[in-house]
Amino acid sequence: MQLTDGSWIFETEEIDEVVKLEEREAYERELLNAFARYAYMRYKQIRDHVNPRKCKYMLIDKVRDQLKSPAKLRRVCLILDMTEEEVQYIVAFVKKHLKYVK
Repeated sequence: MQLTDGSWIFETEEIDEVVKLEEREAYERELLNAFARYAYMRYKQIRDHVNPRKCKYMLIDKVRDQLKSPAKLRRVCLILDMTEEEVQYIVAFVKKHLKYVK
């Protein structure tokens, strides 16, 4: 699956391979850092659209629970112009690899 952010085109298979590497080349580090920024930005958008109480912070497990509702998932996909696979991939990546997201 391809995710696009401006001039960057991210292949999810390539991202998954780079994450597993212990030592990364400069391009791989740059790719992973760019994708982490993109994933966090998209995650914040997803979180904001499933959060019923905008003034209260929502943990990632609650976001995942909200996305189990097909209606909310479709709504997020329509608003953000993403597919369901992309939404699920972004949330899973953020949960697994971005330790600063609780």
